[in-house]
Amino acid sequence: MCEFWGGGSTYKPREGQKSLRGDTCSFTLPFASDTKESARMICEEYVPYHINEAVPGVPDTVCKAEATLVCKNGWIQNFGRCYKMWKEMMTRDDAGKHCEKEGATVAFMHREALPFRIKEYFTNVYQFWIDASIAITKDLIHDVENGNLLLAIDGYPYNLPNIALARVAPDVKAMVLCEYTPPMTQSESSYLLRKYGQVYFPTIETSQATYVRTASSLNRNINNPTADDDYCTRVLKPFIPDGKAQSAIPTQEFMNKLVEMRAGGAAIVRTSAFSGNANDKDRKSKSCVNYDKNSLFRMYSKDMKGKYLTIDSSNWKKNEPNEQCDAATYSSGIVLSREGKPGLEAMSDARYAPLYCQSVVSEYKYGGCPDGFKEFHRKQLGQKWCHMFIGNNMKNYADAQAHCQTMGAWLSGYSSQEELDFMDQLITVDGDTLIGARRRDQCSRFGTDYSRGYDEDPSSPCSRKWVFEWKNGVAPNPPDFEPNWAHAVEPNHGTYDEECLIVMKGIRPYIGSNQFNGDKKLNDHRCSDEFNFFCGMEALIVVVN
Repeated sequence: MCEFWGGGSTYKPREGQKSLRGDTCSFTLPFASDTKESARMICEEYVPYHINEAVPGVPDTVCKAEATLVCKNGWIQNFGRCYKMWKEMMTRDDAGKHCEKEGATVAFMHREALPFRIKEYFTNVYQFWIDASIAITKDLIHDVENGNLLLAIDGYPYNLPNIALARVAPDVKAMVLCEYTPPMTQSESSYLLRKYGQVYFPTIETSQATYVRTASSLNRNINNPTADDDYCTRVLKPFIPDGKAQSAIPTQEFMNKLVEMRAGGAAIVRTSAFSGNANDKDRKSKSCVNYDKNSLFRMYSKDMKGKYLTIDSSNWKKNEPNEQCDAATYSSGIVLSREGKPGLEAMSDARYAPLYCQSVVSEYKYGGCPDGFKEFHRKQLGQKWCHMFIGNNMKNYADAQAHCQTMGAWLSGYSSQEELDFMDQLITVDGDTLIGARRRDQCSRFGTDYSRGYDEDPSSPCSRKWVFEWKNGVAPNPPDFEPNWAHAVEPNHGTYDEECLIVMKGIRPYIGSNQFNGDKKLNDHRCSDEFNFFCGMEALIVVVN
């Protein structure tokens, strides 16, 4: 989508799944705006991700957007949810059961722009089941009593305009769009906490975490080591719906930021690190007890799955922790007015001071490719892709696609010339291999056996750059095909019947008795013909913790 809206050069993938920022892109939309408010309205209508900044302009509006969530393989992210279209005709009851098996529900139209974004993404879909609120469905034009709601991309059968809602008879069949709400990620949590900081106290962001100051001042609960973490979880629950929170781990970077921002006006900030010497006996003793300065301070950490985290000795102020006298120095805090390098100091358990919280979310990463697939790292996309060459089992386009689907894959594609080189090395037999691109429907009028099968106007949607497109998200569009066509007239769309794409290997014939080295050369071909083929899928995304 970033590439489609002219933002490909600005695309920046997140730096690993623990990144505080998601994938970012500056979309250039061909709509004029004169104020930040009007620009934001345009951005929020057309870009289904978080809008960090909307820049007005004429004739274009620029939307600086961030995609923060992680969807399961084969699902796409739109407006904070994950969607997948099943292009199988089924009744509404069967659609509900189908989505339930996938751990999802039939998609709910939670905003009016959703159908338009879905239409742009999914091709060859004319109607699918969807749910919506009564407020949206109360005035339907086509409204069968006790019927089911569907979205008609093609409204003709119901005498409606395109992209319209209709309630149809229970026996009608349609495709199904399923949705689920993805789990919290670090980048989504950080985005929400930055919004929290705009309402309450300013958010502190380090290279490792995002922190927010709570409004209340607390002292340490000596009978419950998780009390601070439980408090943080309650405070941040509206901003981290399915995540957890814990009291801030006092790293040096965090303390430097605290001093820099003066912690929202606070003079002292309390942390949850407490002494390993803490015990009720010393609290009740009438005599003064002095402990060694190197006594162990620790804190309960949800981020470490319930284990105690030892506080790095380098994070203390000079001559700290200085534990002494009647258990008055079992807790810790940061005095922001101190001179020199910020650091922790030992304090009384009873000392009230503001507490900072940070989110705790699951970490995601790419697992390995399934057996038989070979891994390619799409560095520019931050994506791990898996390829499998199927040789000596030739199939036409439909059958090859069906074979790939049995493994959860699609006919594969490539995102760069380096990836094409990689695929070429996997081809073990000379010949032609089917890959996952097809001619765009609106470009069928171009080409004959010996003439160009594309529009020579480079701005045309049927130009050589755009005449073919990757299907099922196997690679970004527009494809990187131009350096690899087998001949100047290719893709020629011979006899108006060459809708599919093959990559060649070895010495290949071309027009009569001519031969040439076909390695990594592309040619359009009939979809009904049988070829070797490539299956491809994104590597599995797994939860680390």
